[in-house]
Amino acid sequence: MVEDWELGQLYWKQFNKRKDEQLACLDVRQKFFDHFCSKTDLYFFLGTNFKHHTRNTRNPFIIVGVFYPPKNTPSNVEQLELDLLS
Repeated sequence: MVEDWELGQLYWKQFNKRKDEQLACLDVRQKFFDHFCSKTDLYFFLGTNFKHHTRNTRNPFIIVGVFYPPKNTPSNVEQLELDLLS
């Protein structure tokens, strides 16, 4: 389950634009798989929900956030020096 507010807002934006729930869902899926998965490094912030723990579900974890910085390519990667204190 994904409970990231940005994905929720993307859904509502597309729903208001398209006026169709299924088309809005398709737009969100397309944006997520075409953009986030292929053009960015995708990280998920996991959390739990007390309700899932009390039901003894197999996997109580949910995605509470998504972080998607641009992928590191040789042209935009810069090696930083480690400044060690003596």
